Amino acid sequence: MKTIHKRIRQSLFLTIFILVTCVFFSSPNFRPETQQTQVSDPALPQEPETPPDKAVIDHPLPEDPILTDGPWASAHFLMEEYACDCAGYCDGWPAGMAPELLEQVEALRCALGQPLIITSGVRCEARNAEVGGIENSWHLSGHAADLYCPGVPYDEVAATARALGLGVIEYPYQQFDHVEIWR
Repeated sequence: MKTIHKRIRQSLFLTIFILVTCVFFSSPNFRPETQQTQVSDPALPQEPETPPDKAVIDHPLPEDPILTDGPWASAHFLMEEYACDCAGYCDGWPAGMAPELLEQVEALRCALGQPLIITSGVRCEARNAEVGGIENSWHLSGHAADLYCPGVPYDEVAATARALGLGVIEYPYQQFDHVEIWR
């Protein structure tokens, strides 16, 4: 009789344990760390996260192979890197790039000793409007570029650019810098 009671208790304990485990793992609040995702309510306004000091977003380098065809703007940059990236509104060159900006961006790259990635150079008016650029943006005349340096905090890039005489607007939430010349 004792063995029957012992088996019933063991079975009951095992059944309760399995039920509790199933309820726990099927709970909407349970997500293993590898699958945690932040669910956002589209009705609530989303505030950007404040990046920590010296934050660096790990922007990727361009995929290999890096093409080196075409005219060079300077020792480390192809002219194509500065071309308008619109969806065909222009031929890629609504304005020429200012030679002084090309020289200054090259000097910035050399001062940092690491690759810089140009995310926006010259822009046509349609592309400038798409990205929310101001009406008289220096991008429209080839006097500005947006860039980042993988592995280097945006504020360090900005400080180096300012030391070289470039005008700089920092974008901490996107972790890139806008550099420009005013001549």
